[in-house]
Amino acid sequence: MGEMKRKAQITFDFLIAIMLVTVTVAGIVSIASGETANARTFDSAAKLKILAVDLRDTVTQVYAAGDGFTVRKELPFELKAGDSVTITLNSTTNRVEIAATLGGKTFKVAQRLQVPLYATSSITLGQGERDFNVTAQNVGGEIHVLLQG
Repeated sequence: MGEMKRKAQITFDFLIAIMLVTVTVAGIVSIASGETANARTFDSAAKLKILAVDLRDTVTQVYAAGDGFTVRKELPFELKAGDSVTITLNSTTNRVEIAATLGGKTFKVAQRLQVPLYATSSITLGQGERDFNVTAQNVGGEIHVLLQG
């Protein structure tokens, strides 16, 4: 009878050990998936910040080059279904502003421009769209920098 009690004890200890290992593995998987999601969010935010700085410099370049000068720009990532990016050259705040919805999350970044804007222009890109133009036009002796599809 002592032999049977000992086998039952070993089996019970084994079940407890399996349960502890399972809980630990599940916790590690949960932490890993959370960290992956945080890394993707950080990556998206970083790419949008870099895009805003690049556009700030591009607007300055286009403004300096003058009437008729155009630079073709491209988003640094693919937009999936439900994603969108709105880029605005805001003459009121004199900033390039980017509002994006990526993977269900909303991001906003802005950069102050080093040249004057005389008109506000905006473009919204969705799934499958990546390219847009930054163009200078002479309007009444002023160089207007505009976004165009």
